[in-house]
Formats: sequence, structure tokens, C-alpha cells
Amino acid sequence: MSRLISAVAILIAAVVPSSEVARSSCPPDIPRAGFTDVYPLSTHAFDIDCLAWRSIVDDEGEFGPREPLARWEMAGWLDSALRWVQDRYEIPQTTFLDTFGVPSQESIEALRKLDVTLGVGDNRFDPYGTVPRWQMALFLTRTYSAAGFRLPLATDQGFVDIAGHTPAIQTAINQLAMLGITRGTGPATFSPDTPVTREQMASFASRLLEGIWVVQPVASSCDGATLPVRCTGSLVEVSPARDTALRVPMFMFDHLGDLDLASTVLMDPDTRIDLLIDGNPVPTTVSSHRSSGAVYRYWAGTIPAGTRGTVVVEARVSIGGVSTAVRTVSIEFR
Repeated sequence: MSRLISAVAILIAAVVPSSEVARSSCPPDIPRAGFTDVYPLSTHAFDIDCLAWRSIVDDEGEFGPREPLARWEMAGWLDSALRWVQDRYEIPQTTFLDTFGVPSQESIEALRKLDVTLGVGDNRFDPYGTVPRWQMALFLTRTYSAAGFRLPLATDQGFVDIAGHTPAIQTAINQLAMLGITRGTGPATFSPDTPVTREQMASFASRLLEGIWVVQPVASSCDGATLPVRCTGSLVEVSPARDTALRVPMFMFDHLGDLDLASTVLMDPDTRIDLLIDGNPVPTTVSSHRSSGAVYRYWAGTIPAGTRGTVVVEARVSIGGVSTAVRTVSIEFR
């Protein structure tokens, strides 16, 4: 049990609703990145700056906006975006045969654990290959799902040039359009085989981040002496606070090879999180997500619309009926 407890990470996340002015994940007044080759009035400029501000991409030098995106870069960007809303604290083992020494090797393996990437066959990832738009659709929809959000039931979005691809690819393309991440390249066209450029992917990743955005208060100190472990989080400022939801996930990577046991423990009715806001219990709904390498369970509640000022959120965590952690965090809504 102790090994399972140590493998579980708990975080508190407040979902910030989308804004019509700018990405909720990036305020409109973020500083410009120092890229020398990004035209300030480009339709992709703000999204590139957003990713740089979030440290998903570098923030100076040349960005290469119209260069094709490589698969290793795609993995690094998506893993970095995902870690803003659902952290991992374990370094996955290397399993692909062609990723040794690749800059985003850990990200590639993390995405494999979450079924975001399956590789290209023969246990290879093809890190330096380009990303056609049909692959981009699979990457993005799987990342959306891995973040714990339910994909819409796919309906035909009118693209006439995707019939030559598999039903799974067509589904991902239609879902991506339904999520508002892309609307295609022209009237009724998606151009599935066209390589994705870096500036295009910046906008796709920024829109994805908008759809899964949560604020993740990180524990600044834990006593760690006895159970339950008591942790205090740092103050997080959130604006706006319209219809803000609260989500607490538990997750486990299968580094012990005990995924079935981990799933059993996390799904046990005696494994739970009790949420309180300013000492008042919050009704929660529970959902689960299991990939080939990780188990997740989410407890979600709601902060009243129009909340302003500082509230204290407390998560009381019990695993298998044993109180394991009490985590508190102060969140300021402006």
C-alpha cells in the first residue's frame, strides 16, 4: 500500500472559462516573445507569444514560423501544455528504439504512457519526421482526452478530402473541428496530408490549452512526518471567476507494473477526496480515465459564479479508507 500511496499525485485545479478577448490560459497583456522572425500582426503571433510565456517554447531567437513541425517538437509542446493542467512527477522509461538523445525524449515516453502517441510501428517514433495534419488531429484529440476531458461524439463536419483516411482519423478530424481548434484550410477542406507548420501548431496548441485550461496550485510545503501528510499550497490568482469549476485528480503511472492493482485501489469506494471551500463541503462528481500506462480519477466540484476575493480550498485524501493527505490552497478570484 505504501508504494501505491507514494505513486499517487494529487493536485487542485480551478478551471478558468474561455474569454472572447484572449486565451484564458494567457492574459491579453502578456509580453511579446523575442522572436526576430515572427511578424507582430500575424494571426499566429499572440499564440506563439502565449506558448513562449508559458515556457512551452523558447522565447527568443528565431521561431521558424513557416517551417514544418517535427514529431519530437510536437511531443514536447503537447507534454508541456499537458503538464500545466495535469502534472507528472515520474520520469518514464525509454521504450522507443529511435529516441535516444532526442531533446524531448521524456515527453515522447510520457505521451506514450497516456496513449497520445502509439509510434509509427516496429517500436519506433520517427522523431524527426514531419507532422501531417491528420497526425496532428490524432495528437491533439488524444491529448484532450488524456487531460481528463470527454471528446464530443463525432459528427460529419463537411470535409470532403478526408474520406481516404481511416475512420479513427476521420473521427479525430471532425472532433477537432467541433472543439474549435481548427476549421480546416478552406471551404469543406481539411488538407489532411499537408505538413503542419510551427506557427500553425502554435495556434492549435494554444487553442487546445484553452480547452483544457486549469490553474494548478502547487504545494509549497508538506510536513511529511505522519499520515495524513499536510501540505500548504501557494496563493493562486484567478481572473475571471465566472462559473469556475474545481477539479482534483489522482493519477498513477505504471512504473511498478501494477496498473491493475493501481486501478483497483483508485477505483475502491473507500478511495476518495473530500472537497471543502472555506470549510464548507463541496458536492463532487467523479469520473475516471485509464490509458495503457496510467490510471486517473477525478473529483470535480463547482465554485459559485461571481466568487471574488480569497477562498481556501481543502482536499482531504483517503486511499483505501486510510487518510493519506490533507492539502490546502488559497485562491484569489478577482
